[in-house]
Amino acid sequence: MEPKALNIQELAIYDPVAAYGICLGIPRIPISMNCAGIFSSFAVPQIPVEGDLDTTIAQRTWIDNITYSLQQPNVFAGNIFKTLYDTMLKQAPGISCQIQVQSGPRYLVSPQFTPLENVAPLLQQHYPAGWPLFKQQSIEVNFMLTAPPPAVNPNGPPYIVTMTFNGWQFLDHTLDELSASKAAECLKAMGFFVPDTACVRDLAGSR
Repeated sequence: MEPKALNIQELAIYDPVAAYGICLGIPRIPISMNCAGIFSSFAVPQIPVEGDLDTTIAQRTWIDNITYSLQQPNVFAGNIFKTLYDTMLKQAPGISCQIQVQSGPRYLVSPQFTPLENVAPLLQQHYPAGWPLFKQQSIEVNFMLTAPPPAVNPNGPPYIVTMTFNGWQFLDHTLDELSASKAAECLKAMGFFVPDTACVRDLAGSR
């Protein structure tokens, strides 16, 4: 999320907890988390490679964007056009991924394997208030090689892919215990308009 692109009133509708924390002036800190996979062969097809998050999500986190990097250190090593090759590789990496969130609650972000270059723009286009992840959740990415790189000589591998999740957290961890409904009540007391979700809660409770 980019709070500067949304005023507090708009943010209060998207995410009352984030809006309340900003209203209180709690400092925000950036965070970058990675899931990496290493292909030791350029053979296609092959078993997907699992990439686990390299960081424990110890508090509520909002993801701003997803990006990725690719490395083929042995392909065209020492060639003057190595940097050009690496740049063009990012346009068509030949890798698809499946992303899932583990624990409380668990869900699939991409149920089917999706080209890497199509997944990265997801948040910027569809999540103006950021993608919230809660304390003790985690991300797992399965990478699948769908097209072999141009260099298929024995010295070609490894092929390293790193998906990075960039976001932010509040410096004060106490907001982790704050529910969205309580944050909405606090914002209303401060004079902000927040939609009443009582009917939704009543409906959920009646099931």
